[in-house]
Amino acid sequence: MKIVRLTTLLDFGGQERKFISFAQDADLLHNDYYFAAIGYGGHAEKTLLSRGFNVTIFNQKPNISNLKNIWILYKWFKKLKPDLVHTAAAEANFHGTIAAKLAGVKVVIAEEIGFPKHSKKARFVFRQVYKLCHKVICVSKAVKIKLMEIKEIQNDKGEVIYNPVGIQTLTKRSIPTDFTIVCVGRLEKVKNQQALIRTFSKLEIPNARLILVGEGRERENLEKLIKDLNCQHKVEIVGFSAEPEKYLSQATLFVLPSLSEGFGIAVLEAMQQGLPCLCSNVGGIPEFVEEDKTGWLFNPNNENELFEKLSQICQMPEEKRSEIGANAKAYVANRFSEIDYVKNLENLYQKYYD
Repeated sequence: MKIVRLTTLLDFGGQERKFISFAQDADLLHNDYYFAAIGYGGHAEKTLLSRGFNVTIFNQKPNISNLKNIWILYKWFKKLKPDLVHTAAAEANFHGTIAAKLAGVKVVIAEEIGFPKHSKKARFVFRQVYKLCHKVICVSKAVKIKLMEIKEIQNDKGEVIYNPVGIQTLTKRSIPTDFTIVCVGRLEKVKNQQALIRTFSKLEIPNARLILVGEGRERENLEKLIKDLNCQHKVEIVGFSAEPEKYLSQATLFVLPSLSEGFGIAVLEAMQQGLPCLCSNVGGIPEFVEEDKTGWLFNPNNENELFEKLSQICQMPEEKRSEIGANAKAYVANRFSEIDYVKNLENLYQKYYD
């Protein structure tokens, strides 16, 4: 079967890491895959190409209002003649689904990768788009429930398939002398690093450090905030890293303060390392972070709660933090594997192609 996996960007981020994990072992794949991005490429594009996969980058503005994308994708689909198109992310779902149906693609599957906060108009639009799909994959139970609540899909249309989390190099954790907090994620407003920086600056913890691993449009604003709070000596933005485990293995605590998170691959990668995690109680995260057992949760809209939780964890005996980290590592082990993810997807593809 010839399958197109279309998304918005193929640079860095959770969605891109999912594509990389999916293509980790070509021997697991039983179909002919073509990867594509409406917008720009980058790290994920280069990784997929290095593994011998076909990758197409259209370098178009992916905005839903840029209807030219439908025509561009339609012409590509007509030429490529895929048996199945699997789109992921809102822009790719909109443009890709319509183009695939116009091009006569036999099976179209969409995927909602985040926790949608759609306007009434957007809900109506996506309700019509998802009617064109055979299935809508949801990356967590919370995402499926949300799509049903806003009536974009019905129960039988949604299929929960958790993202894969690639097995990282499990570097032996070295508990740092300094209390080191690491946050991994795109530097975007929705990731809420501003709140983390503000809260961290108020902590009266000797030798505390905060390391932000990631790149994005908010970097300049975050750097200004760090300077305004006069905490340049203890807050560092290191940029994107293809190997975040290097930072995770040298940390005391992982924090993810996102305002919205469909799944949260970065959290699971931290849990793999046995690192205790403090995360937003949003989207799919509470499906694998259980309060005071495999981590801690807080309301990302309440900086006082974040401060209180951080203060408690900082003052907690190291043995307790290590216990939580060990529980998290044990929970993640043998779950969310690339093998299971590939098997679940290909079984779904085959079900609708037959």
